[in-house]
Amino acid sequence: MKNRLRLEIEMLGFLLSKRLLSTLTILFLFFLSPLYGQKTPDAQNDHQQQIDEILNRIVQPVIPNRVFNLLDFGDAEEVYKNCKPAIDLAIKKCAKKGGGKIIVPAGDYFCRGTIHLQSNVNLHFEEGATLTFSQNEEDFLPTVLVRWEGTECYNYSPYFYAKDQKNIAITGKGKLNGNAEGGFVKWREKQKPAQKLLRQMGKNGVDVEDRRFGIGHFIRPAFIQFMNCQNILIEDVQIENVPFWVIQPTYCKNVTVRSVRIDSRNLNNDGCDPDSSEDVLIEDCWFRTGDDAIAIKSGRDNDGWRINRPSRNIVIRNCKAELTLHGVAIGSELSGGVENVYIQNFSMKKVDAFALQFKSNQDRGGYIRNVHIDGMDIDSTNTAIYFTNDYHSYSGGNSPTSFENISIKNLTCNNAANKGIDMVGLENKPIKNIQFENVRIFSAKKGNRMINVKDVSLRNVLIDQKQIQSIKDFQKEEK
Repeated sequence: MKNRLRLEIEMLGFLLSKRLLSTLTILFLFFLSPLYGQKTPDAQNDHQQQIDEILNRIVQPVIPNRVFNLLDFGDAEEVYKNCKPAIDLAIKKCAKKGGGKIIVPAGDYFCRGTIHLQSNVNLHFEEGATLTFSQNEEDFLPTVLVRWEGTECYNYSPYFYAKDQKNIAITGKGKLNGNAEGGFVKWREKQKPAQKLLRQMGKNGVDVEDRRFGIGHFIRPAFIQFMNCQNILIEDVQIENVPFWVIQPTYCKNVTVRSVRIDSRNLNNDGCDPDSSEDVLIEDCWFRTGDDAIAIKSGRDNDGWRINRPSRNIVIRNCKAELTLHGVAIGSELSGGVENVYIQNFSMKKVDAFALQFKSNQDRGGYIRNVHIDGMDIDSTNTAIYFTNDYHSYSGGNSPTSFENISIKNLTCNNAANKGIDMVGLENKPIKNIQFENVRIFSAKKGNRMINVKDVSLRNVLIDQKQIQSIKDFQKEEK
């Protein structure tokens, strides 16, 4: 409400300074029109109804009321030195009995390898518990099925992994340290050959069973990746120093990521990547990441079309990004499509590049549709709002992505070092049906741009103290 009120006051002051309204009209707007500068009731109610329907479908994990203490599964001193055997045994026994909560008490634990969760198990890290992982690559074998940058393969296991499980949780106020700096992080400079090979395998339709990576390759594992799981909760934990994407639910349904604190500034450290997943809630999270705070994805090119699973029905609300390369992104791996995304009250302090971006390319196919942002505060960034469906096109552009029915409302940005709004569509696939309402960018040093965009609605959009009313104003304002 504060941001919305500030927008109304600034916009009214602008109109007064230009003497564009008569005194009677001003009085009407100020006193008699409570909906001025806000969404229409129909649109507001419709979006809230859709959000409520998504939240009502999200099923929290059903965890039996059994409690296991990790320190009961081995000599305490040995558990602290290497907790993996104890955790593996605790998960096995817990699952065999029908599930329950495994308590990791306060203390410093070292883990030589990966943790594979099973159905009906909640791994709970008490406050004061710190889990630090090994840097030895062999501890992350054998390989498991993953999706890496949108293409399926067998690779080193993610630190936390589950496949085809139901009712799983990682909770508690403990700290999870990937210990990646000096370990897996160094692999990025060596990954190109394997990355190129994997993408070619996906393009050529090589059988997934033959896409075997691991020893001799340098594909960094994700930190938490659950494959084809249901009823997931990740809550309260602190995560730091990981090698690649941090939380990546893939082909999952009913996912809640709540009050998680992610502090990992390595390259490609996306905070949370819903990947071909549906009915997802991300709320009250804090991000300090080396890439996107949140990125929504659904597969790369031919391999994404083969799987053909969109990411959809996603609610993101009340999150904060302290320092990130990018803020919130949709894409670029979105060949399965992205739809029905609702983002509310997202605050960003410093974003090095793009605060809000929609990105794809001419090879990717798929679509972005029905995305609605309401309430976004950005302190400083390079570009506040960015759209492109020509992002790193590789093979000549035979499958452009469609962007349509996207609304951005009640967004403020103090400083954009480059552009305020930068939208570049394709001549043969324009970006269309975009709504901007109550958008205020105080400073955009290189203006704005809008090319190959159709059916744009601009209501109460002020950039550099100038009201933007049409596409012509964008073209005129480009510096």
